[in-house]
Amino acid sequence: MKRAVILQHAPSWGVQGQLANQLWNYISVFAYARERNIECRNYSFFEYHHYFDIPVGNPLIELFFFLPLAPLRRALPEHVLIPLWRKWYKIFVLAVRFFKDRSLVSSGTSADKDGPYYLPPSPNTPAAFDGKEKTIAHTLYFDGWLFRNPKGIVRYREDIRTYFRPNARTRRVVETCVAEIRRNYSRLIGVHIRQGDYRTFKGGRYFVKAARAREIIDEYLREEKLDPSKTAFIVTSDGHVEKKIFEGLNVFMSGNNAAEDLFIIASCDAVLGSDSSFGNFAAYYGNIPHIVLSRLPIDWAYYKEKRDYFENKYCTLVHF
Repeated sequence: MKRAVILQHAPSWGVQGQLANQLWNYISVFAYARERNIECRNYSFFEYHHYFDIPVGNPLIELFFFLPLAPLRRALPEHVLIPLWRKWYKIFVLAVRFFKDRSLVSSGTSADKDGPYYLPPSPNTPAAFDGKEKTIAHTLYFDGWLFRNPKGIVRYREDIRTYFRPNARTRRVVETCVAEIRRNYSRLIGVHIRQGDYRTFKGGRYFVKAARAREIIDEYLREEKLDPSKTAFIVTSDGHVEKKIFEGLNVFMSGNNAAEDLFIIASCDAVLGSDSSFGNFAAYYGNIPHIVLSRLPIDWAYYKEKRDYFENKYCTLVHF
């Protein structure tokens, strides 16, 4: 076998297909490819590819699914273009499923039902995968959004940080934003408040209001014994957040796109973020702790003295 190809990141193309969920899937397969010393490609990453310098690896795939997006983005709004482009790409997915069925590895469709599909070098890899890996000589196609590789992403952290480094334009935005704030403050905390679908997802179980986030920020300052005058917070969200909620704090409201926000947060000293893959991936990439926002009391004893990234038991939606 010479390569691992991510065919698609979400069979249902639902909320799990956004940037951070795609990246968790991607780095898990990438770590597997590094473990086996083979090439990794992701044909379904066309949505966010323009924020990175990652090679597509296949000229025809690049021609039909990646290159046309740049001019189309200037002509159509994202919420119109991407659903159409997913349908166009779906034709290719169906063709691969039909002609390359024996080379297909599916992670399942439901986290609750199927759970994560672990890849080497992580333990608990399904026995069926071992057999397929031995019999398929050229390419394995990874189909699904819940491939995970907790051991691999630790072992190959530096390779992942290099490979998934954002492109020069994105880096300039991130570095300029962070540098300007760090000139005036000794501590910088990223805050991610997910709204949007979280208001209704699973009955709003994971939705945390901005006012509750403010309460947790105040607790965090006390627990960490931080001087509020020397601490700054960058607030990111997929919806509007009233700045006045954070009155009395040094708060900077981000108006950047998802990729820029992700790497801005990764450049902070810690993340106070919703129970989501977004803040957790930022924490992983930046090797910083992720304190999960919750409507329940925060378990500050659990977070005490944690300064680097760790698998957080309160971050339930990443599915380690």
